[in-house]
Amino acid sequence: MTMPAIARYRLFLLPLVFFAFFSVSPCRAAVYHEAGNSVRTPAEPIDIAASLDGKWLYVLAKGGKLLVYSDRGTLEDTIAVDPAMDKIAASGLPAANIPDRIHLASSKNKSVQSVTLDFPVAINIHGAPFLGPENAQVVIVEFSDFECPYCGTVGPLFEEVLAKYPKDVKIVFKQFPLGMHRQAKPAALAALAAHRQGKFWQYHDLLFDNQKNLSETKFTAFAKKLGLDMDKFNQDYRAAATQQALERDIADGQLAGVRSTPSIFVNGRRLKERNFSELNQMIQQELGKRGKGKGR
Repeated sequence: MTMPAIARYRLFLLPLVFFAFFSVSPCRAAVYHEAGNSVRTPAEPIDIAASLDGKWLYVLAKGGKLLVYSDRGTLEDTIAVDPAMDKIAASGLPAANIPDRIHLASSKNKSVQSVTLDFPVAINIHGAPFLGPENAQVVIVEFSDFECPYCGTVGPLFEEVLAKYPKDVKIVFKQFPLGMHRQAKPAALAALAAHRQGKFWQYHDLLFDNQKNLSETKFTAFAKKLGLDMDKFNQDYRAAATQQALERDIADGQLAGVRSTPSIFVNGRRLKERNFSELNQMIQQELGKRGKGKGR
């Protein structure tokens, strides 16, 4: 075919391609939507932002107010900020141990300020072993693994806390055996079996004292040493109810964002630094909310 013929052929095809492209019925794409919660703010909104996990809506309002709404549309808190701030952004992902932060900016003052937020989480402690008064104002929850070397070092820390706050603080133990520790889950089941005979904390101490060489034989020996009813211990150790209790603890930890042990919460707020100074400060803050922190 000569070059002029090819050119004429292309000119002949072009309208056919154009016609074919535009004559095909398009696939209709619909945008499905669902209206979310509507909130009425107590002050005029200036700017908004949302947490990355979608749990929180932050509204920067006139008068130096930062309004924090839950995903249910409930106003959870109002935080005072610089009234000059007129822009807001959010960052952080608590599930990855990156705290929620609000970043505020002022066009007028050419300034930027960051605010770290600490949201308490609800933790189910029903039936869990505890030390201290049952109705304490401050509840410290520890998610622990009996083979975790760091978990074995927090005992003295809690002893110091209970000595200072014998009427105000309760220590709750929740099981969170890590997959990397082969004996951690069996140890947790054995501890729960001992708990059914009122000897959890004694059994807890024996497990941590021997955490480098835990075994089925050791679990039985510890139960005998504490004078437990061995038939009941062996039955509870293997019972479906005990397994379910362990699974509930693990699920509770996952809901609270636990990824490693020990993970410690003070009235639902995660302890970031595992030392008495940090823990004492958080206890003081919680007691201060009820007017009990003075003079301690």
